[in-house]
Amino acid sequence: MDKKILQLAEENDISSLIKTLNAVEEEEVTKMIANKALRGKGDPVAFVRAILIGSPPDDTTCISRRLKVYKFCINMLQKNEMNNKQASDLVGLLMLEAGSLPGPSIGELTFMYVDAVKNGSTQCGKALELFPILLSVMAVQENISYGGSHLSGAEYKSHTLNTLCSCKWDAKHVIHLAAMFRDVPLTSDELKFVIEKVLRQFKELDLQDLPAFVYQILLLSSKGHKRKVLEGIISHFVEMDKIHKPSQQQECSEDLLDDEQSNVETLRHTEGTVILHISFAVMQDQELGKEYVKILKGNQQNSAGKIMVPFNFALALSLSRIHRFEDQLFDILKSTVQRSLKDAERQSQSFWVRELVPESCDIRSCVLETVQNSKYGWDHVVQGLVQLGFLLMDTFGPKSAFGKVDVTTPQGGPNHESCKLGAEILLNTFKAHEMVRSEILEQIINRVITKATSPVSHFLRLLGDTVYAAPQLILESTTKMHGMFDYLSYLSPMSAEGLLTAIQPLLKLSVSLRDSLILVLRKSMFSRQLDARKIGVSGFLMMLKHFRVIGGLPSSQASQAAISSSQVQVDIHARYNPSSNEALCLEILGNLRRCLTQQADVRLLLYQGLFDVLCRNTQLQTAILEILLAQLKKYYESGENINPPLKLEPCIQAQGDQVYLCEPLAHLLCCVHLCLDKVKDIQVKQRENGVDDDDNEPSSAQTELEDMMESLIERMIESEMEDFELDKSADFSVANSVGVKNNIFAILVLSAYEVLMEFTFTVRQYNESGCQQVLRLFENYHKLSGVLKEKVAAAAGKRGGKASTKAPHSLLSISFVTAILQALISDKVPSHQSSLEPLRHNVDFIKYLLSVAQQKITQVQEKGECDGAEGQNKTKLFKYLSTIGSLLLTYYSRNQKKEDAKGSRTKQILTQCLEGLVSIVNIITSRYPENICQFLKEQNDEEAEEDIEKPKEDLISHHITKFQKLVINILTADEDDQNLKEASCLLNMISILVCQLPANSPSYEQVHHWVHKLCTEQTIDDLSICKLLLSTLLSMTQKIRSTPSLLRDLCQDIHSQLGDIDKEIVLEDKTHFALVTNRSAAPTVLLPVLHHIDQELDNTEWVISHVKADTLAASDSNSRSGDEHVNLTQREDYEKSICTRLGILITAFHELVQSTIPIGNCTDILLKLATRLYGTVTSLVKYYLTMYAQRCGHLSARFEKLVKLSGTHLTQYCYALINYIQASESEQLQQAADKPKKKKDNKKKDKKGSATFNAAKSNVMKQTRTIPNLIFAIEQYERYLIQLSKKSKVDLMEHMKLSTSRDFRINVAVLENMDGDSSEDSQGSEEDEVNEIPEVRADSHNETGSENSDDEDRENQMPPNKKARMDEQEKTAEDAPKMKENLLSRSRLSTKAGKTQEK
Repeated sequence: MDKKILQLAEENDISSLIKTLNAVEEEEVTKMIANKALRGKGDPVAFVRAILIGSPPDDTTCISRRLKVYKFCINMLQKNEMNNKQASDLVGLLMLEAGSLPGPSIGELTFMYVDAVKNGSTQCGKALELFPILLSVMAVQENISYGGSHLSGAEYKSHTLNTLCSCKWDAKHVIHLAAMFRDVPLTSDELKFVIEKVLRQFKELDLQDLPAFVYQILLLSSKGHKRKVLEGIISHFVEMDKIHKPSQQQECSEDLLDDEQSNVETLRHTEGTVILHISFAVMQDQELGKEYVKILKGNQQNSAGKIMVPFNFALALSLSRIHRFEDQLFDILKSTVQRSLKDAERQSQSFWVRELVPESCDIRSCVLETVQNSKYGWDHVVQGLVQLGFLLMDTFGPKSAFGKVDVTTPQGGPNHESCKLGAEILLNTFKAHEMVRSEILEQIINRVITKATSPVSHFLRLLGDTVYAAPQLILESTTKMHGMFDYLSYLSPMSAEGLLTAIQPLLKLSVSLRDSLILVLRKSMFSRQLDARKIGVSGFLMMLKHFRVIGGLPSSQASQAAISSSQVQVDIHARYNPSSNEALCLEILGNLRRCLTQQADVRLLLYQGLFDVLCRNTQLQTAILEILLAQLKKYYESGENINPPLKLEPCIQAQGDQVYLCEPLAHLLCCVHLCLDKVKDIQVKQRENGVDDDDNEPSSAQTELEDMMESLIERMIESEMEDFELDKSADFSVANSVGVKNNIFAILVLSAYEVLMEFTFTVRQYNESGCQQVLRLFENYHKLSGVLKEKVAAAAGKRGGKASTKAPHSLLSISFVTAILQALISDKVPSHQSSLEPLRHNVDFIKYLLSVAQQKITQVQEKGECDGAEGQNKTKLFKYLSTIGSLLLTYYSRNQKKEDAKGSRTKQILTQCLEGLVSIVNIITSRYPENICQFLKEQNDEEAEEDIEKPKEDLISHHITKFQKLVINILTADEDDQNLKEASCLLNMISILVCQLPANSPSYEQVHHWVHKLCTEQTIDDLSICKLLLSTLLSMTQKIRSTPSLLRDLCQDIHSQLGDIDKEIVLEDKTHFALVTNRSAAPTVLLPVLHHIDQELDNTEWVISHVKADTLAASDSNSRSGDEHVNLTQREDYEKSICTRLGILITAFHELVQSTIPIGNCTDILLKLATRLYGTVTSLVKYYLTMYAQRCGHLSARFEKLVKLSGTHLTQYCYALINYIQASESEQLQQAADKPKKKKDNKKKDKKGSATFNAAKSNVMKQTRTIPNLIFAIEQYERYLIQLSKKSKVDLMEHMKLSTSRDFRINVAVLENMDGDSSEDSQGSEEDEVNEIPEVRADSHNETGSENSDDEDRENQMPPNKKARMDEQEKTAEDAPKMKENLLSRSRLSTKAGKTQEK
């Protein structure tokens, strides 16, 4: 039978074929198909084609048979029992014939598919390829009747899709179903419904299946709803990261940990593949990339943390490889990093912001986690990481100002943190990925070399870290290192020194690199450029420090050096033998001898470095001492009876009329002293260690230098100023060469005295004769210093200027300053007391030591290091600073209550102690925050020994309490005994220490209460203390509670003390804070209040923008489930808080704008802040306009009250303030202009008067900018209020009075005076006309109806002839412009804002 059917089909005998098929049962037909398809007894496709040809769709029997064939073929295809070729051919045939199926048959077939999906019986083979064709045919049907329902084809298709997507899908079929929907014609709503269903299947799939699934979804997204697809993929993998993150930290058995680690690795590899799929999809469809950029920009406004989660961050970096999106994506990532860090800082500073907006994710941990994840084959992300790292460092690194930058100053804030994060990205990427190491190194070197005028310290630190992390890998790029050395001499000395320090470990590993550097340094030594010579000296000194000659005493400093680990590494590996190191060091010393004939700066660098070399490389002591001896002999008078003992003339050099220093003799003496002291220390330690050889004996150079120093001490004590030709009759003017020479000589002698004082005290220890010598040396120093100061002051007085109070840098080392202060303040050894007593009683000596200590402390505070020995060692600096701080506090506590402390000199010493202690506390908290506990423990006095073991918070609280008691003692003392400078220092320390306490701690609350009580109850005349107390109170309040209420109270106090601009109003002289007085109200209290109001407005604007972005994001997402009500309630709470805050600030401004604030800077700032306040309220109005546009919100009652408050309490008073400011300025300008007229004979007074006039004029010009800005802000606020009133159907303008024209103002009084002078002879009708012109007060916002009625009454009372003339003038269009021009020529132009009003 089957052969007959095939034959009839081939012969195209349709009628016979139909008859034959009608004679055969349907079951028999399906058996024939099965025999051919499953048992290989023929071609099933040809047989099915013959059956379909013999079953035309116009016969019921044929339709039934056709349907039966379709069903059987579909079942057969679903079971995957045919080979692929036959299955494909069969599906193609069924697709071609599907269009001839009637509607009911199509409906039955589609529901057959739906049932198969429901039951999970489908194998998702070739059968699914037919389903989209069936749905396409269904969609074009006009009417389909199936299952008792009659629907159009499109409706039936939607019903089928709805049924299919509503049932549960087997995980095995999800990918095939997702692929199937690509070929289904879908409307936008249907596609959205399908995509939502498909995205929900993420959780049902295994990790291995996700990449294929994502691939199918991305293909499906080509139909539309790309944003939803991307958001669904990203959110799923973010959730997966959250699931696997905590499990890594749980304590489990080893098997569980292995499984978990395996899952994490699988997830990372899956994420990498998915990111690749998305990248390829974006390359093919750039609209997908545009949607992704929109997603990032939307999240950037409300939740930057969503962008920086590891998966999303990695995806953005991968897509940045596409040139079209590169700049956009890096700009978004860069700004997101910056925004996140700024937001974190804002939240840490403001309690209100922290309460309203919860803290987002830690951006640093997210970024570094992405770097770690990139190890799992994410090569497509690595290049983006490198680019982003350098972008952050380039954008947010330290910047130079006026060509200079202090790179050693501790930096903080978002910019510094962003730069630091960029360096961490690069360092971790360098460690993790070999493929980019060469590129990272090359870019670092390029930036160091090319940015000669910009600071490169951050790149040098990164280079040092990379060298330390992988020195062997960097040595593979030795060609680049050799090339870098060629540019070494062109760098700045500071950059070159940092570069040499960074690459120093490589010199131990590569002989060729070391030899190349030596050659470059040697060339630099012969360069004409001073900076190149300094680089050569620095490089050679660095090599001497680190190529230690074996056999010397291990240096205690070596373990504390910044690159000590490389030293240990080299010693272990014994890279070089001692003889080679020794030969190298001696060769370098030979090169350095050339420096002794070069400029003073080069010699100075050598003298400062030789001591450090000796500390690190002890075996070079003899060679170093010989160099110093030969140099010192040039300037030393060998005759014992010759005074002075130093030759100063060879130390200077004259070139024409200019005299300059060529030999820093004092630094040479300082180097000799330090080296001798170090050599003695080395010899003592060698004896203690039992080392007995010839090296322990003093060398001839050492002995000779010691004798010379002893002789210098004796002879310098005996030398008088006249011996140096530096007596009072000497010329110290810098205007001529003689005066310059004398100044240089004086500084050299003073520095020599300092060096000899330190040498004497160090060598003699506590010997009585030694202390006497120190005292006599100081007396000579003090005498010469006094003469120099007197001469400088006299010269400055002649020039009409002030004398420079900046003292030259002292050559005393910080170790000596610490030691001698310790001896004078805390030494209690009985045998030392008689020696130290003369020093203790010399007040000038104590003051001098404290001033030197303050100088060293200031240097550390500014640069992180100080001059002199051990000034660059951070560990020792901390030790010395802690000791000095403890000594200063001890001295102050001991002498504060003594009777002799009432003297002015003793008070000055105590103030010096506290100023030094404040600086030290500031240094410790900023540069050594990790050591603050250790510092505070050392500050405990003898009475508080039991407090040493307290935790950090208790230690800080203990010291704050101690300082609080001292402050109260000062404030409650008699007026004659009060030293308010001491109180200021103590309050400074309290304000610094309280920042180290947690804001939610009881100790912090206690300090806040104390400061608040002090401000409330104490009336303090010292304005600096008032400002400090108030700033501390406001800053502390901002961290723990809402500040506007406090600001409002302060504004009320300012108003009550300054008075009202309306002189008829009498205010009650009562304040909330006793600190606010008539003297301190402005500007002392006003400026900090305005500053904090500015901060509050800034925070309020930020919260408004954040809430607005959150609301828009919520309205864009269509997930309106149960949490919508929660979001709405939360948003209403936000709005309530914002409105309350702005209402309080408006009340505060209501007080300020009525106060008689001094004209000038205060009013300028006040007007700017009022402008900003209107801008902030306007942004809130725009927020509500957005809510109405999105139909997701409504006005709150609190906002309506806020608008009413702004109309009744602010706007009209702002216009009154403007009138007051302009009237006051006009008066000042008039007074300034009148003064020179009265005193024309006195030229100086004329100049002074003109300066006053110019200052007043400049203030007026400032107001021409600030006042129009304020008026414009008011008008913009009213404009948007009108729009919001229309949207909300609420009359928000009920309490707002529209502003009047402010183009010009006619001053009637001036017009009357001018016209009165010009018309003395004839007082006719013209004078009457001018006098009767009504006053146009453009700047008066409070024009009432009574004023208008007064004008009307005045007009009605005019004589008939005058009234007719006025009417005629108003009606004549040609005369009006002339009238206006005439009036404007006689009046002052006040402001130019608003709308023009002409009468």
